[in-house]
Amino acid sequence: MIDRKRNTLHSVLTVFIVAFLSFPITAEDTAPPTEHLSPYGIKESLLIVAGKLPNNFEKTEEFKVLNVEKDTAPRGFEFLTKSSDEPRFGWVGLYVPKGAVVRFQKRSISNRGEGIALLKLAKSKNRPAREVVLDGKTVADYNEMRRCAKDRVEGSLYPPKQLSKPNVPKGTLMIIGGGGMTPEIGKAFIEAGGGEKGYFLSLPISMPDPIRTQREEDFLRRLGAKNFKVIPFREQKDLESPEVLADFKKATGIWFGGGRQWNFIDAYEGTQIPALMHDVLARGGVIGGSSAGATIQGDYLIRGAPAGPHIMMCEGYERGLGFLPGVGIDQHFSARKRFQDMTSFMKTYPQFLGIGLDEATAIVVKGSTAEILGKGKVHFYDYSKPIKDGEEDYTAYPAGTKYDLCKRQKIKESKPEK
Repeated sequence: MIDRKRNTLHSVLTVFIVAFLSFPITAEDTAPPTEHLSPYGIKESLLIVAGKLPNNFEKTEEFKVLNVEKDTAPRGFEFLTKSSDEPRFGWVGLYVPKGAVVRFQKRSISNRGEGIALLKLAKSKNRPAREVVLDGKTVADYNEMRRCAKDRVEGSLYPPKQLSKPNVPKGTLMIIGGGGMTPEIGKAFIEAGGGEKGYFLSLPISMPDPIRTQREEDFLRRLGAKNFKVIPFREQKDLESPEVLADFKKATGIWFGGGRQWNFIDAYEGTQIPALMHDVLARGGVIGGSSAGATIQGDYLIRGAPAGPHIMMCEGYERGLGFLPGVGIDQHFSARKRFQDMTSFMKTYPQFLGIGLDEATAIVVKGSTAEILGKGKVHFYDYSKPIKDGEEDYTAYPAGTKYDLCKRQKIKESKPEK
């Protein structure tokens, strides 16, 4: 009887083991756990070596030393034994040769020793394998590398070949090209948010610390807002406090300030805030922003690289907040001569509608209609139509023009009967 039970148990275990071994291990199964990355990077300062820290290297007390031969790699990273090794899908591989001293400090990853250290990302469905050489001159961004690895493991191809139509079913978008704005634009923003009865939030965190909240309050007051609040927080724990969540839930208008648009992504992505922003539109409210606050409203995050605004496209920082789907938005357009920059973006991703905004110029978007306000022009790049050699690859329109973002054409105004 005992032997029969043992045989039955053995059979059950055999079936379970065979089934487990035959079950396909997906990329998600081997990926590190996801998390909201702090905008300030890694918490603990590290020096990573192969063996011992070189005798001539000065170590300060703030750094913890890790040995790749026996210690665990930082979260989201894995140590590679050879330079030819490939990391697991979704992880950042780190190869540290003898003599190298790889320093992790806040957002920077660099080599302070000798030799060539490597950061590596595995090939994904839409990305080739990638290698960053740490030769003593190059400094890699911690958050960027972690975000790249995360994007590669999620399996969602971005950008997709087929995009959602540029349409705002409810509410209003005010998208401004930087360089100030006319009183007409400011008035339109406040009115779209409920006027004196509206409740407005200002999000100034595209600028570096320290955040000057008084300047943001003065700005909203000058526009005509009576009820408003500045939300200067970057960290998830602060953004998801009951008080801040309550502010977003009752907001009728949100204002994104200028600066660097990737700061918005670092702060808000992975939190509850983006969904609450979309809810403001769903309630019929308004979302506005200038310069970086214009680009963040689009689908593709043009100039989203932490390394600098001269980089048009940056893996890990490609997704905007998507209030206006299917578009890539650039600003300060004519003043900074950004025509060729947009052309390079459109040649890479022709499925998007490119929008270049001049300074002190805005598009007010309701539904799929964009009405142009301000002093300059708005440049629309549509690569779904043939581009003839020697001719401009965009159309530009001044204030007073209405443009159908879905049909990608100027709306002809009907002339009143005499």
